[in-house]
This record gives sequence, C-alpha cells and structure tokens, in this order.
Amino acid sequence: MKAVLAFTPCASPTYIPLGIASLSAFIKANIPQCHLNVVDLNIATWNRLIDQNTESRDFRDFMQGRLKNFYDETQYRIHLDAWKQLVDRYDHYLRLARLYLEKDSLSAELQQLLDYHRGLVMANEPELVGFSITYPRQVLISLALAKFLHSALSERIRPVIILGGAMMSALYGEEILAVCPFVDAIFEGEGESGLGMLCEKQDFSEIPGVIYRGTTSILRNRNIDTITLTKVPLPDFSELDLTCYLNPEPVIPVVFSRGCKWRKCRFCAHNFSYSGYRRHNTVRFVEYLFQLNQQIGARHFYFADQYIEAADMKILSEEILSRGLKIFFHLMGRPMNDYTDEVLQLLFRAGCRWISWGIESGSQRLLDVCRKGTSVETIRTVINDSHQAGISNLLMFIFGLPTSKEVDFNATSELINDLEDTIDDIKSSCFQLFDKTAFAAQAQNFGLKITGHEILLSNERGTIHSNRLCYKEKSADGTTRPPQGQIELAQWQRRRLWTGQHSIFQSLFCEHYLLYAAHQSEFCSARLAMSS
Repeated sequence: MKAVLAFTPCASPTYIPLGIASLSAFIKANIPQCHLNVVDLNIATWNRLIDQNTESRDFRDFMQGRLKNFYDETQYRIHLDAWKQLVDRYDHYLRLARLYLEKDSLSAELQQLLDYHRGLVMANEPELVGFSITYPRQVLISLALAKFLHSALSERIRPVIILGGAMMSALYGEEILAVCPFVDAIFEGEGESGLGMLCEKQDFSEIPGVIYRGTTSILRNRNIDTITLTKVPLPDFSELDLTCYLNPEPVIPVVFSRGCKWRKCRFCAHNFSYSGYRRHNTVRFVEYLFQLNQQIGARHFYFADQYIEAADMKILSEEILSRGLKIFFHLMGRPMNDYTDEVLQLLFRAGCRWISWGIESGSQRLLDVCRKGTSVETIRTVINDSHQAGISNLLMFIFGLPTSKEVDFNATSELINDLEDTIDDIKSSCFQLFDKTAFAAQAQNFGLKITGHEILLSNERGTIHSNRLCYKEKSADGTTRPPQGQIELAQWQRRRLWTGQHSIFQSLFCEHYLLYAAHQSEFCSARLAMSS
C-alpha cells in the first residue's frame, strides 16, 4: 500500500500539524510495509502565496527571525499588515471553493491552486489519500481538493480519499458522503487503528468507527476501539520541514493526555473527538521531549491537551527538572485549588511560561449553571499566584452563556478589573450551542429554543450541516429573542477599547505567544543576574 496523509489549508502558518505526525508514527511502527508520506499543504500554500508578493516575503523573513528583530514589538505589529493581506487572499480562495462545490464553477485561479495541491499529494501515486482536518476553515478547501482529484485523475490512478481529524466530529459524515460522491469514507474520532487497517487493505466493512458508502446506502460502523496510549508511538515530525513555518525556531505541539478528565461542562463539544480520557506514561513522555530537544533543537513545546490536572503537571515538572531538561512550555488549565502557589512555582522552574486558563465567567451562578466545577474566589487566587510565579496568564471567557443577565456580565467585568495587573491577554467569544452537549439536550430548561443547524454547504445533492445549532433565547416576558452573546461580547469589546489595554500578547500568533513569554522571562532573569 502506498498512502499519503495531508494536512489541508487553511490553518495558521505557525502551526506544525500534530495529527499527521501522530498518525505517521503509528503507521511506521505498526505497518512498516506501508509506504506512507506526509505533506503539509497548509504551510506549502501559505509559502506559495508569500512567494507571489515581495512585501509578504519581508513578513516571512521577519516571522522566521532572519531580520534579527523578531522580539521588537513595534516591528511585529507593523508586519501584521502583510498578514491581513494574506488572510484576505485565503478568504478569496474559500469563496471560490464554495462556488466550485455548490455551483460546479471552477475558476482558473482556484484550479491553479488545486493543481498545485494535486502535484504534492500525488507525487508518489498513492492508493490512499487521507485529509487531516482540524479547523472549520479547512473544510471547504479539503472538499474542493477531493472533488478536483476525483475529476482530474483517471479511474486507473484515482486514490481512495478519506477525511479525518477533529473537525469530522463537528460535522455529519453521512451528509458529507451524500453531498460529496468524491469522498470515499470518513473517520470520526481517533484514527490510528482505523487508518492502520486501511493501510493493510482491509475492507471498510471491517473497520470500526468508519462511515462509508455501501452498495445501496451509506453505512456507519460502530466504534468499539479505545486504543491505549502505551500502544501509540509519540508523534514523528521527521518528514516535515520545520524551517518552512513562520517561527524563528520550532514550537512543537505535543499531547500528554487525550480527552478530558472532568467531562462535565454543559457547553463543551471537544470530547467528541476522543475515545475517553487517557494519558501517557510520565517518564516516557519526558524522554520524548528530551529526544526532540537533542535531535532537532526544540526548546518550546505547546501542550495541546484539553487541560492538564495540577497533579499531573507536578509529576511532569519534577521529571523535567530531574532530567535537567532546559525547555519552555505552554499548557491549558482549570483554575482549581490544587494549582497551589508551590505547584505554580515548580511549573515555572520546569519551564512553564504560559497557561491558558478556562475561566468562562466571573459569575459564580453561571459557573454552576455550566457545571464548570470552579469558584470565583479560587480563580482570583490561582491567577494571582500564577502571575507571581512568573507565568503569563491568558484568560478565556464565554459571553452570553445560557441564562446570563446583566448582573452576570458585571460580575465578569469586576473579575477582570480585579485581575487586570496579572493578565497578559484575554480571549473572549460568544456562547455557541452545539448538538449533543448537555445544554442542547436540556435546551428548554435553560430558556433556549433550537431553530436548526448551521449550514456549511448546499448543492443539488443536499446539505451539509455542522453541529453548531441555531437558537433563540426566552425573554423575561416569555417571548423569544436573538441570542445575547453577540451583545455581551460587543459590550466587552467596547469596554476593552476604553481601558486602553493593548499588550503585545493580544497581537501574537499562538506559537509566538510562547516564544515571547519565554523570551521576556529570560530577559528579566539576565537583567537580574547582571544587577546582582
């Protein structure tokens, strides 16, 4: 079997794709007879766009550190103007992809891009092509490329086309196959075992968790497989050219655990991608970080776990320190009592320079409604202690949560005011209602009236929906109104403009946030050493 795994556009040009690196490692270890290639179409496309414009090349040189002023905050903001132009170009391609999928109208401009993709994907004439789709903005280009491959290649050399990745759990596979006859099968959830069986040329009917087109109907196999992480090799990035990404040095995404140990938040749809919670062996995982540090010089690691418990981070940090490993890392956390001052200081000594905290609200009532399992007072303590330890804090909030009122919005504003000096950045979003979540299952209990699903794509064959639900809210007088999330978010954004908070961290790409946080920490340490 000859196969290729492709990470499709359009994700960030700073992101090194974790999914295809993980799957590649599994196939190499378990099905060595399979000739597998990996290709990052996303970064290839960004660099193709950049090569077409001189100003964009300056932007790339800056972001990759060749101009030697990457940590100049003024220059960073200036170069973001070129980034906005690149995003506009990509948005144009997305519009063209929609026209191709819905109206069968293939523009010369899109055809050139898809032909470029075809050359990269089909270089070794694979029998199987797997598209890894993690983000919503990748879906249209992925489907357009699948259609193009199907129409441009003869039946003799046409590969089987599979869609997988986290985004597939946010769509409906049966709809995709009905609307897109050029897609052969879809994996929802974790893909190692299923992909391995495909690479051994097993029939779709034998593979757990796959959705495929049968002789008379679309079929879905029950997913009964939960692979233990002891059987999963850690990701292999050796086939990716890490110098192509828009980072001055590699920022490697890693996952210590899969799934969420809490699994109680009423709004969360992230767990649909995983077959339950598991974590790697600590010693084995830190040894992996050590190997990446020695082999490719990686010093910065982005932990992509949904969140890591303080107890696990304590053990990881102790192992990192015992190995004498000099690295910097980011993680996502829930501000619980076990993130004590002592634990946070230990994390800093081990290299933690940035934590993304899932706060959601400053209203205790709303935290309880969401079943977040956190308290406002603990949040205050943990964020202050994290700041005192030297860790950069990014706080994530959701505005317009079900049953939210003005008093709840004011409580969130008050919390942000109280923590203002300890926060480097805030990520704010409005509440989205997703199918199969607890809020969706009990919509009426929370004053929500579901009116339908978000439409992703429609053509003469049918419609593809996402799992994002359209809804209205019940007002105090019993009538329905549009969701309040956008109103609350707009209120917050106006308030933020008035306060004049414009930290450089608000402008950074995700990977660059970690680089900047680590750099600032090292700069401060160097100054203290000189002064003493």
